[in-house]
Amino acid sequence: MPIQHRILSYLPAVALVLPFVLGGLALLAFCSTYGVWSVRGWRVYQAMETECHPVWRDYYSGRIRAGDSVEDVIAQTNPGKVERRGRWVILDYSTDPGSMTGLTAIAHDGRLVFSAASSCTWVRLFFDEMTEEQSQEFFRRSKDDPRRLGLAPVYR
Repeated sequence: MPIQHRILSYLPAVALVLPFVLGGLALLAFCSTYGVWSVRGWRVYQAMETECHPVWRDYYSGRIRAGDSVEDVIAQTNPGKVERRGRWVILDYSTDPGSMTGLTAIAHDGRLVFSAASSCTWVRLFFDEMTEEQSQEFFRRSKDDPRRLGLAPVYR
């Protein structure tokens, strides 16, 4: 059998498999672009899109990250509420006082150490660089305690 006939004999299989390969690559590109790797993660992403303060995108994308100066972040993002408790500064980006969804960032000694968006059914952790001692002081729980951020599933 000549080589051309052998190559042509594979075309039906290639035509059958190619759409799945292209679909898989498209799905991989989508997940990579949005940083979402599960259906539940996509639902959390959509909830943040519709319910959270627009600054969530800056935390999600890493434009605001652990170690950033809290005063610079306050100046850039204008949080709805800034609470100062000694060495701690808490930024609250809740869009509605009665809302069940919010975004919080926490700084210690002038640097961000924690940020998460949350609702009653999920928590999206952007970063958590608290030491064990800081976690005990702020949350009154160990970093290893699964109840530290509530009972909702935590997405990273």
